[in-house]
Amino acid sequence: MTRVFIAYAESDGEAALYLATQLRMRGIDLYVDYNRMMQGESFTRHLMNEIRGANYLVLIQSRAALNSELVYAELSYAIENNVKIVPMVLERLNLRESGEFASVLNDNPIDFSEWVKTKQARDAVNTLETRLKKRPDEDVLTPDTIGTLTELVRLEGHSSWVRAARFSPDGNTLASCSNDHTVKLWDTRNREIANRYPPLMTTLTAHRSLVWDVAFSPTENMLASCGNDNAVRMWDLDEYPDPLEFTRFVDHHEPVFSLAFSPDGDLLASTSKDNSVHLRDIRRIKVNGIAEAIVPLLHSSYVYSVAFSNDGQLIASGGMDSTVRVWKIDRSNLRGLARAKPDFLIGHMSWVNDVKFSPTQPLLVSCSHDRSIRFWDVSNMREVGTLTGHRDSVNSIAFSPDGRLLASTSKDDTLRVWDVNNGQELICVQAHEKWANGVTFSPNGKLIVTTGGDNSIKLWGISKLANRG
Repeated sequence: MTRVFIAYAESDGEAALYLATQLRMRGIDLYVDYNRMMQGESFTRHLMNEIRGANYLVLIQSRAALNSELVYAELSYAIENNVKIVPMVLERLNLRESGEFASVLNDNPIDFSEWVKTKQARDAVNTLETRLKKRPDEDVLTPDTIGTLTELVRLEGHSSWVRAARFSPDGNTLASCSNDHTVKLWDTRNREIANRYPPLMTTLTAHRSLVWDVAFSPTENMLASCGNDNAVRMWDLDEYPDPLEFTRFVDHHEPVFSLAFSPDGDLLASTSKDNSVHLRDIRRIKVNGIAEAIVPLLHSSYVYSVAFSNDGQLIASGGMDSTVRVWKIDRSNLRGLARAKPDFLIGHMSWVNDVKFSPTQPLLVSCSHDRSIRFWDVSNMREVGTLTGHRDSVNSIAFSPDGRLLASTSKDDTLRVWDVNNGQELICVQAHEKWANGVTFSPNGKLIVTTGGDNSIKLWGISKLANRG
């Protein structure tokens, strides 16, 4: 049975009581803190447990609610525990007033403002009832329900172009890298995102030149970074607030452009201006700081991007030779990959900037300086579709965690979101004042992060179409 927690400010207690009464009459199991109306009960373990056990938190949205420390705590705890938030809008708020909760407050809200005039809001309650009685899988974001992108936060701290940003596997940390020779770590836990910025945790300054890319290990508390100093640096994040650079790979003899960990965290790949992909077995790297094998995979020119398939059985790379190359990984003979012939995916008319595997199907996507995005079926290594729309080089691409959406950024300054199934362009926004470089989704799929030539990082909230929920 659906369980609902109602969050509200003390001054909105009458509206909360009306809503609770109406929902109970309709057979919905709910919790509402009636003591709050009389004495403002503090946020106790009891309330935490009630939220943790709920399927939905229904927020009576008003300025008073968003200024309430108790409501703030309830919303934060609900987000941390993946409890779906449904806003019942008593008062409409602007973006600044919504603050860190802007994305959830804009996620298909229900108009409850009629209550203020008439003390009745049956249409709103009917809409809420329908929403609450949906199966959980009916409430996921899909290409059919995606509405708009809202710029929630602009991070300013780098002094030059920001090349890339990546989330840690738990989504609590964002790592960014820049032409300013630094890597920065930002605290992106939901309750910590302020109106204008998440707190900067630390800055890593070991690189001696431009830093092109960063990557978090999926299994260990480690970060890798690479740049124009020809090095891949490994950071032990267990040493926070002063992450330790515990090893450095200098096996490339030219700038290193991109990084990728295998899904099991055992392999680390890097690409370089030296026309190669280096694949390393790093299973014992935290013990001895040494990769047990370094396998070179070759292109005929600079290699700009690398990615592993979701099952870890394929590795793909793309570069200046306009090709995408795919190798099948044999863990029993890793060094043998250096002699193995890859599959060549040919179709782009200029260099390939980025490659990504779908997290849910045998699909590889590549983007290019030729302004196109191409889809490849890796079960038969054939091209199955092309996306056009960007007016300049497509710099980066990223799948949503469920594989239904594809985001792309371009030298034309835009961020675009596409329906993977049919190739339809769903959203196009100007992301940055100068070059939109990198793009990635948060692990929960609720945020898109872009990086730009305007020295900034932007966090975008995805909202649903109100008339399709």
